Formats: sequence, C-alpha cells, structure tokens
Amino acid sequence: MLSNLLKILLWVLVALGAASFLAIVIFWIDVDVFIEHVYPLAGIILDISSAYLYYIDVVIYLIWIYRVHMDLNRLYPHYPRTPGGALSCIMVPVYSLYGVPSVYLTIGTHFQTEASKLKKEGRWVSGLAVPLLILLICANILNQSVKRMEEPSTALLFSTTLANLILYVVFLMLCLKISQGLRSVNDSRNENLHASQDAVPTEQADEGAQPVGWTASIENPNATTREA
Repeated sequence: MLSNLLKILLWVLVALGAASFLAIVIFWIDVDVFIEHVYPLAGIILDISSAYLYYIDVVIYLIWIYRVHMDLNRLYPHYPRTPGGALSCIMVPVYSLYGVPSVYLTIGTHFQTEASKLKKEGRWVSGLAVPLLILLICANILNQSVKRMEEPSTALLFSTTLANLILYVVFLMLCLKISQGLRSVNDSRNENLHASQDAVPTEQADEGAQPVGWTASIENPNATTREA
C-alpha cells in the first residue's frame, strides 16, 4: 500500500519535473512564446512541485525505506542493517555521503546473493546507488545557486531542472525495483510455506496407513488357521 502511494507520488513528481524542464527549453528557444503561453502554467507547476509535493514525497519516502528494512529483516534474519540504521544513513548530515549509497548497495548485493531470481533487480539497485549520491549533491548545489540569485541564467535553470528530473527518475526506479524484489521474495516464501503445509498431511496419512493383509489378520486371527 505504502509503496504504491510512493510510486504514484514519484510518477507525479517526474511528470512535473519533465514539464518544468520542457518549459525551460521553450524559454531558451523563444522567450516570447514562453511568456505568452507557458509562463502562467510554469509558475503553477513550480509552486506545486517545490512547495508541496516534494516535501510530501520526502516524508513518504522515509517511512517507506523504514518499512522496506523491516521487511528485509523479516525475510532475512541476518540482514546487516536495521530500519533505524537505514534512516540514520539517509538523514544524518555528512554521514549520509557514505550512508545513502551504502543503503542501496546493501539491498542490491543482498538481492543478488540471497535470491537467484532477483539478480536483475539487485544489479539495478546496486548500479543506481552511487549515481544517486552524485545527483543528490549536484541537484542540491544547483538548487541553492538558483535560490541565491535574483535572476539566474537560462543555462543554470536548464541544468537545475534537468538534474532534478533525472534525480526523480532514479528515485522512481529504485522504488520500483526494490518493491518488485520484495514482492517476489515474499511470494516465493509463501509458495514454499503452502507447499510444505500441503506435504505434511500427506506424509502423516502415509505413516498411518497399514497393509490390508495385516489389518485383516488382526480383525480375524483365525482366518488363516481355518483355511489351513
């Protein structure tokens, strides 16, 4: 449920990021067209994405990553990171430079080594870990530069919206791949559990079954004697 909500919010954020990027491209190509047709809508998009949706996504994402690690610790008793440890890796300043990629590298590595069906998802998660950190740093620097300038250049706005858009896409891909991997592991565990439960009554029935001739001799011990 929570992962589905996060996916929807990230898809919306990606769509708004793409719209912002397209607006900057139009501004760069033709200022008059931008002012006449795009500017009013672009302002609304920027207000929604920056003032509301982004912060809602951050809160939902932190809850989601906590729940992901609860599931990982349940599915893998020896998983090396707790839910609280994962939040610390992401939220603690400076330490997050190591913690953010470490969280996703650990998930990706575990997918690849502990579940043969999840090697593809594991490679995706591991492969996006370091680029995510680079994008977070670049997007933060660019956004702070835009805020400090009264009239930022078109090139800076172009770079900022592009970095934000790619960052949103990376977060969406991580959410999709991790959710898909956890669902696959959980489904596999449930199938194995049902199979083992179905096998137990059959084994008990086989153990309780007795040879027909042996049963008959118990019921009628003189039958063989009379025939003889």
